[in-house]
Amino acid sequence: MLRKAKTGLACCLLGAAVFCTPTVANAWYCSNNQNKNTCFILDNPGDPNFNQLLGISNHQVIVGYFGANMAPQDPIANNGYVLVPPNHYSVENFTNFTPPGSDTASQTQAIGISNREIFPAIVGFYTDANTTFTHGFLDYFGVQYPIDDPKGTSPTITAPVQNLLGVNRYNEAAGFWTDNNGKEHGFVVRIDIDVSKSSINSLNFIEIPLTTFNGAVATQASNITDDHIVCGFWTDGNANNHGFVGLLGDSSITHVFSFDVKIYGTTATSTSVFGCNNRGEIVGNFILSNQTHGFIFTHGRFIQYDPKGSSQTTILGVQGTFINAINDKGNIVGFFSDGVSKVDGFVDYNPLGYQEDRD
Repeated sequence: MLRKAKTGLACCLLGAAVFCTPTVANAWYCSNNQNKNTCFILDNPGDPNFNQLLGISNHQVIVGYFGANMAPQDPIANNGYVLVPPNHYSVENFTNFTPPGSDTASQTQAIGISNREIFPAIVGFYTDANTTFTHGFLDYFGVQYPIDDPKGTSPTITAPVQNLLGVNRYNEAAGFWTDNNGKEHGFVVRIDIDVSKSSINSLNFIEIPLTTFNGAVATQASNITDDHIVCGFWTDGNANNHGFVGLLGDSSITHVFSFDVKIYGTTATSTSVFGCNNRGEIVGNFILSNQTHGFIFTHGRFIQYDPKGSSQTTILGVQGTFINAINDKGNIVGFFSDGVSKVDGFVDYNPLGYQEDRD
């Protein structure tokens, strides 16, 4: 049975300005083993044809977005949301910026969520309706703070693109900015907020330079755990990705380890890391023989994961399976192409087929 969080939790996540409706959403099994129905497709009715579930906390609160923003197939703009399964969606689109009126978002994505039980921090990005520039944001106690790495802002960068992808309970967030050649540059930012004044005291950015990895042309920080472990990937000159994990130091990422997925002794062509948890588990996807599959790294080994219904036929820019986050309970969220017309978001509460005692 699908696990539920406390009734009404979604309605108070982002503050008094947010309300929820118990909308009946599409929800059906995506488990490969139908005797263990732990995987569920959850599509926001705002766009039942395109959903991505991108973050999940230890309290099983999920963040994601609907809308592909791809005309003419799916012209609906990105709309970030919070979900308490199976169908309690916040209607907040992460546009309560401070100071009020400072920005107007045309679209948003909610990507990462912290493990704080009450008012968890949420990160993502939004597109400014006036400039079309993309900015990272931190949602903290119902207020959205634009967060931009100065290295990736104008006038140095002609069309800034910035994303925040993950956040821990200490308001350390991981993300990237994009240069004028379209290459990503990963960073971690320490955010000090004065909640009483709804203002940011300081931002301390720690870059992940290209020189961290031999042959890198781009880097991306995807998440940071409560133990200050940073995970992400770097891109080589052949446009292939390679995963990494490292420790956040005072001024750099230290003890960095680069790796590629290996399945049955075969090394993946490309490895993209999107999430990691406090137990040392890592998730993402890999490309092998021109096919895209999800992976889970746990207990020292890589496990391929594809929900039932996942297809290698590209739909709305998505091929195969993407696993975007894993919490400390081993629950995962992500999305996949159904090979026909849809990109479905999914959650799996027991992706490995057995239940560990994780308490």
